[in-house]
Amino acid sequence: MKILYISRAIIPSDISNSLSIMRMCQAFVDCGHELVLTGIAPSGNASDPLQHYGLRGGFHIVRNSLSRLWDNRMGHELLLPGLILAWKTRRLPAILNPDLVYSRLTLAELALIPRNIPIVYEMHSLGPLKKSFVQLKAFQRLVKTKNVKRIVVTTNALAEMLKQELPGIDIVLARLSADLPPTFSRFELDSFKKKQLEGHGFRHHIGYTGYLDTIGLRGTDIICQTAANMPDVAFHIVGGEKDIVNHWKRWAYDRNRHGNLFFYGHRNPSEMPFFLACFDVVLAPLQHRPTASAPIGAGMSPLKIPQYMASQKAIVASDIPAHREILRHNKTSLLVGHDDVPKWVAAIDYLLRNPKKRATMGEEAFAAYKKDFTPEGRIKRVLSGIENDVSI
Repeated sequence: MKILYISRAIIPSDISNSLSIMRMCQAFVDCGHELVLTGIAPSGNASDPLQHYGLRGGFHIVRNSLSRLWDNRMGHELLLPGLILAWKTRRLPAILNPDLVYSRLTLAELALIPRNIPIVYEMHSLGPLKKSFVQLKAFQRLVKTKNVKRIVVTTNALAEMLKQELPGIDIVLARLSADLPPTFSRFELDSFKKKQLEGHGFRHHIGYTGYLDTIGLRGTDIICQTAANMPDVAFHIVGGEKDIVNHWKRWAYDRNRHGNLFFYGHRNPSEMPFFLACFDVVLAPLQHRPTASAPIGAGMSPLKIPQYMASQKAIVASDIPAHREILRHNKTSLLVGHDDVPKWVAAIDYLLRNPKKRATMGEEAFAAYKKDFTPEGRIKRVLSGIENDVSI
């Protein structure tokens, strides 16, 4: 199948949604489909997208510039950036003659897609349905006037909400996925530890990988407080832009002088399997922050969980609706109160004192990964029934 993926992601970028989109493109190609991705070029010099995300490639990326004159709050309210990007990519459907348009984090960007081309639209929240009047009406018009074949979601909760909001539209659940980590030798891992991992004097290592923010949604403050209460254990936070990492370094230093908390900033995704292999336990401290567009909590589609599962790690995660859908307490993870630091300390300590439990939990998580979180499985769910309906 020939697919045109329309996005408004900045490529490359350290923001998690751009990584999710790029991984999805890789999965389409790995499953035998042809694909062209559209996105926004970052300002200034940027690294090669495939190298930045640690992907194999096999698809083409069309990046358009977007003037800061339009990329502001008022411009977004009026959908001007999307309309500009729609105009810049208007010739692609005729040039590529795609069988399918796939789209995420878009709205006006789809304005000039011909009505005869099937569209699959991916949503991780209620998005435009709960934003401004302009965005609501634009989304309703999109669904009414374009050939929207289905909407893909990543949680049962969102699927149920959209079925209420959009009766008659095919809603398909396809959870986020992750690649299997590459195999590497003990020598390669030991070399990585010596050169890259901090805290060599600690016996146990706890890790978090992923995007950071300064508002506490990702639970960075929970990790910092937990580390302050476990001075004999090393905590590693891998990810985050430089300014945000510096924010949390200052925040943590005021509360923890044990020297057991290490920040690494953004690292190439190809390094993540090595970091994860170094950790005894991994953390997913996403906080419960309901919003209008995400009533069960912002960040309802955690990207890191499938990667943790694929790496066969014992997981301690916040007990929030998004995690309860994909993790089983005491089986594939330990779920604890999202902001209850003593419970985080107790859960980590329990796993460190019980290596057999850690191993069993990692095995259970890996079994769940193979069943529901592989890229190939996600592509099959996304396209199920559609390939027979389009001209290939």
